[in-house]
Amino acid sequence: MLSSLQECDTIRERLAGYVLNSLVKEEAGAVTAHSATRSACHAEHECLAAVAPHLIPLREALADESQRRKHGRHRPERITSLTLSQWVNSKALVAAR
Repeated sequence: MLSSLQECDTIRERLAGYVLNSLVKEEAGAVTAHSATRSACHAEHECLAAVAPHLIPLREALADESQRRKHGRHRPERITSLTLSQWVNSKALVAAR
């Protein structure tokens, strides 16, 4: 039997797969049940769940930039290094307008 701390570690390792719907049914059920009783794990789930919808647009933006560079086309000078949280916040601000 796992200790509470070991169980939290195991669940946290599965959270990314959970928010991306890539876990098998039994694993997803364990994450759901555990997150309902452990506030720290639930909070981490909420953070990851907020990022997941932005992963596809981020991948597309990175691919577009790669293609532009490959063909010698560059965007006008602007900030080129954002953290993931900064990028997500900028997308949230645009969506809120």
